[in-house]
Amino acid sequence: MIKIDPMSYFVTGSTAQHAIRDHALHALEGVGYSGYGDVTVISDGAEILKRLPRAMPKPTTHIIDWFHIAMKIQPMQQIADHIARSQSGSIEALSTIDRDIRAVKWRLWHGRVDRAIRDLESLLARLNQPQGETEFSIARLHNLGAQLLTYVRSNRGAIINYGKRYRSGLRVATTLAESAVNSLVGKRMVKKQQMRWSRHGAHMLMQVRTAEINGELRDRLRAPFRQPEPNVPPMFKPKPPLLHAA
Repeated sequence: MIKIDPMSYFVTGSTAQHAIRDHALHALEGVGYSGYGDVTVISDGAEILKRLPRAMPKPTTHIIDWFHIAMKIQPMQQIADHIARSQSGSIEALSTIDRDIRAVKWRLWHGRVDRAIRDLESLLARLNQPQGETEFSIARLHNLGAQLLTYVRSNRGAIINYGKRYRSGLRVATTLAESAVNSLVGKRMVKKQQMRWSRHGAHMLMQVRTAEINGELRDRLRAPFRQPEPNVPPMFKPKPPLLHAA
């Protein structure tokens, strides 16, 4: 599920780069895009979406969703706060751990990626030291910190100054798209459910549900099945998704 501002969604069951690109261009064309102008792709770091900007007309920028960064830091903060409130907080190596994690979050929010990476490396080195009775909490904190460090390193080129972008009134997260996925898919595709859609069936049904959310369903069902090709750059020739669904 991908959201196109202003308030338009499209969805595809395919992970092929050309399919996502064609769907994205068709959705952009629907809100007035004609192959020119800035496009920003906000993602959780999935490889297919990291490659998408390179297939789109320029300029297209890819940034990491701040929500996914924050959600990786939150459990670290909770463990660190617990350690700081306990008697073990008096241990020199752990005395400032909660403050250090908050500092890493602040630096990532302001796009200071290199400094955040150095601070994380330093923090992990301290956490490798034996800590006695806090060993379980420290091991968990070290594991979460290592995951965050790997995530930041692999996406460092797409981590920006979120504070500046937010103050400019621009989006820094994909929460609207995430909530739309929940409302569209619900529990049907959860593995624990006894009845599930096939991948093709889910793709077709999502085209209809997405058109309904966008307020386009009635008009698009009334439209002729053969429509003129979208006005996008000639190198891209996406097909309207609902034509396939019909």
